[in-house]
Amino acid sequence: MKFSAHFPQVRDRWLQRPVGSAQYRPWLMERGSLTRRLQRHSHAFAVQPLQQARRKAPHSEAVLLKLLPRQYVLLRDVMLRCDGEVAVFAHSVLPRQAMRGAWRGLGQIGSRSLGGTLFADPRMCRDALQYKKLGPQHFLYRRAARYQPGMTGPIWARRSVFRLGRNAVLVTELFLPEILALTEKNR
Repeated sequence: MKFSAHFPQVRDRWLQRPVGSAQYRPWLMERGSLTRRLQRHSHAFAVQPLQQARRKAPHSEAVLLKLLPRQYVLLRDVMLRCDGEVAVFAHSVLPRQAMRGAWRGLGQIGSRSLGGTLFADPRMCRDALQYKKLGPQHFLYRRAARYQPGMTGPIWARRSVFRLGRNAVLVTELFLPEILALTEKNR
């Protein structure tokens, strides 16, 4: 896997480093497969599909993927569970052209890990990670809160674009407080 430093300018500002992330930092900085790390920290790992729909990508995500304003994509939201507890809310943007060729099956992976599928291809290149502390005003925070009643306070997120040739997929992961229990459990 290769990394690139591609950072288009968008109004939804994300950081190049997770400044002030304290105990979330080891999870945010993980450069390998988050799925693999979650599997190592739990006895039972599961992907719970929440929503998958063809829609227009939110503006900041469309800009990041260099999509046309009217272009429809497949938006996929899942919860990553460790030993029954929700640890991560993951949001993916899959443009139609990205689901062709080597990635043609991405739209039908169901309860399988998208990250696991992407990292399985050695030709895949991942752009640099970007970080943001999300509050209730951010659309991704609100999406996660729909499935996590009682979610309060800001949460840390990271995102990156995965590329294979001319294909690009955006994956954003929101780290819920329950993930810290995995760190403590494995000390």
